[in-house]
Amino acid sequence: MRNFELPEPVAVWEIFERICEIPHPSGHEAALSDALAALARQHGLAVRQDAHGNLRIDRPATPGRENAPRVILQGHLDMVPQCAGGVEFDFLRQGIPLELRDDGWVRSAAGTTLGADNGIGVAIAMALLLDPQLCCGALAGVFTVSEEVGLNGAQLLAEHPEFLDGDILLNLDSEEDVLYIGCAGGARVTADIPIHSEQSPVGWSGATLEIHNLAGGHSGMNIADRRGNALKILAGALTISPEFRVARISGGGPDNVIPREAVATGAVEPGKLPQLQAHLAQYAAEAVRDLNVPPDFRIEFLPAPAKPDSVWTRSFQEKFLAALTCVPDGPFGTFNAVVRTSSNLASIHCDGNFVHVGTSQRSLFDAERREMSEKVGRAFDGLDATVKISHAYPGWEPASDSAVLKQTQAVYKELFGTVPEAKVIHAGLECGILSGINPALDILSFGPTLTGAHTSEEKLCVASVARFWRMIRALLEKLV
Repeated sequence: MRNFELPEPVAVWEIFERICEIPHPSGHEAALSDALAALARQHGLAVRQDAHGNLRIDRPATPGRENAPRVILQGHLDMVPQCAGGVEFDFLRQGIPLELRDDGWVRSAAGTTLGADNGIGVAIAMALLLDPQLCCGALAGVFTVSEEVGLNGAQLLAEHPEFLDGDILLNLDSEEDVLYIGCAGGARVTADIPIHSEQSPVGWSGATLEIHNLAGGHSGMNIADRRGNALKILAGALTISPEFRVARISGGGPDNVIPREAVATGAVEPGKLPQLQAHLAQYAAEAVRDLNVPPDFRIEFLPAPAKPDSVWTRSFQEKFLAALTCVPDGPFGTFNAVVRTSSNLASIHCDGNFVHVGTSQRSLFDAERREMSEKVGRAFDGLDATVKISHAYPGWEPASDSAVLKQTQAVYKELFGTVPEAKVIHAGLECGILSGINPALDILSFGPTLTGAHTSEEKLCVASVARFWRMIRALLEKLV
């Protein structure tokens, strides 16, 4: 499953490799939860699992350290399943093969997401729990399910607050060499819209409008990077191409991923395709100029082998595209150099007589997030849409007087000579939910460096894993 010898710390990489071998996309974490539980029991540790697959593993305090703070190491078990364009991969049956590049980064060798988000955090927590040389107070690992699709596992811990019994919680789901002390809250808005269709015009030909190879990315971390949204670009291209009659639209996927590909199938009047292609070439050139797109980005009208039996009525097509144009997408404002509020037009899929639209919103301020979600819902007024706001979760407000923050900064400076920056992140962490269940917890979020989360370009820095391992072991041994 890999092309390299395991680097230090070997114990961490052995567990991470095992995690990658076990399929665990959101909603399918049971096998991984069971495997980690079995590994803990083999080492004599206490294990608790709830009915959802959330897992807690307890390690007693080292003799003489019984009065040290009780620390929870926390991460999530699920991963985001994404493939590069043209790659076929069964995330429910295949493990992720690992590849170490010459640049010192580990990637998936299959052209998929790596799952370092949050597999490496879980691996580090497990390695610490099993480390016979670690001298620290009582230690627990708490691993949740379905974080990537709404922080569902964390919310379900309200049924079992004993899972969060402790004094300090270290969330290992961050991706930069900084300390996170706050995060955005979020929600999801979906719209189910009845399609109005009519028979395809006689004599017309089938065609497709295709968008491929945008950069994609994390809908929080990368929302301000001008990577382009395939569905927004598709809507704009269709709006300037009324001669193309839509039959189906598909694109995007999980609501926490910026869509990188989209396709519209339909019909065109004979002889009109070259004209549409010429208009589209100019539109594509503007996208390349205005956005950060990869070199292989393409958007094109192509002939299709068959004409669809029916197409959307002109009236419905115009109203739907106008709605997509009105759906907020991208970053809105900043707060202390961090994106304040954002929205992501995440997916469009047709199913029978309905078109389904999925979006997500994030904000550092819960009131603004609610307002943004309501604005997204109003965009579909006039389409007889069934709009639903769901999966809302709170943000995590910074605690400037955090004792664990001060201790972590001191340990970091002692080891590496600098004080790491403390920041707020425009992404959903489980910390806000967990602090609501146990307000007494002193919480900090950090982790080794990885980039490209939620894309097939995801990669993990080998050197940062060793550096983080050294730092967190020192922190646990010094906490008093």
